[in-house]
Amino acid sequence: MSTSPSIGPWRRAGLAICLGLAIVAPGAAEAAAKPYMEETPGRGFHLLIRPREKAPAAQWAHVQALDAAGRTRAAAKQALALRIWWPNAEEAPAAQLYYARRLDERGKLQAAFDAYQHLVDRYPGRFEFNEVLERQMRLAKTLMDRRKGRFLFLPGFAAPERAIPLFEKIVASAPEGAFAAEAYVLIGAAHERAYAYDEAIDAYFTALNRYPDSPFAAQAAFAQARCHVELSEDAPNDGRALAEAIAACTLFLQRHPETEPRGEIESSLARLRDRQAAAAFARARYYDRILHKPESARIEYRRFLALFPDAPQAAEARDRIAQLTPEEK
Repeated sequence: MSTSPSIGPWRRAGLAICLGLAIVAPGAAEAAAKPYMEETPGRGFHLLIRPREKAPAAQWAHVQALDAAGRTRAAAKQALALRIWWPNAEEAPAAQLYYARRLDERGKLQAAFDAYQHLVDRYPGRFEFNEVLERQMRLAKTLMDRRKGRFLFLPGFAAPERAIPLFEKIVASAPEGAFAAEAYVLIGAAHERAYAYDEAIDAYFTALNRYPDSPFAAQAAFAQARCHVELSEDAPNDGRALAEAIAACTLFLQRHPETEPRGEIESSLARLRDRQAAAAFARARYYDRILHKPESARIEYRRFLALFPDAPQAAEARDRIAQLTPEEK
């Protein structure tokens, strides 16, 4: 006795389509009626840090209970666990801020700064931004001044360049914020204390030109001029460095005539101009005494007098011009 083959699921579907019937999988109608909602925030994982509770709200309550009991280190660890295991939870920013503050209180400068930076990078708009930036500025300043390598009676050594990446992150987080101009000045100061004068000048220049109305503008202009003077004195035969130092000092005196370090810049400028005059006179003497080119020497002596009429060498220059000028017959 022959039996007809059973109709498979795909064949039944085709038959239903031909007959105009709708096929709905079991439970599909109920699923289509309810919009998808994530019941629990996405979870992270850490091998060494585990939360005490099984949900972020309960975990945050546990952190607060530990804090109220004075167990701040345990509370900080559990706050970190909350942020790691439930990074998208509503309680995660508050937990991260709590963790950063506890590191801050313990003097963990770099770790605290990084913990605050995680807030800035991961949770914008979900914490008090200016307060965090202010705390980061304080940490960066402290790191800039703190000595490293202390041992017994040895004071250790300063390493201000360690703070430069921190100030750069503050500027990147809020380039038009309240701390940007000061951060650039401190970047320059850190480079200057490490004798990296070119990098310091770049930072001071940025502070001076990007934030000209900032209360740190005069400080940046003064420091920029000081660095140019240092570079010029390190390379006494570099005419370009000398001219840039004179220009920086002149610009400072023009823009900030009433500031306190005016006297120091005026003294530096007078010294630089004396050097510039001596170099110009030496160039004229080179054409005169070494190359024996009287016409070129006269041109250089006259140029020297036009630029430095009151220089100590002015009288000798006038005498040489008269001696090198041919008499008219």
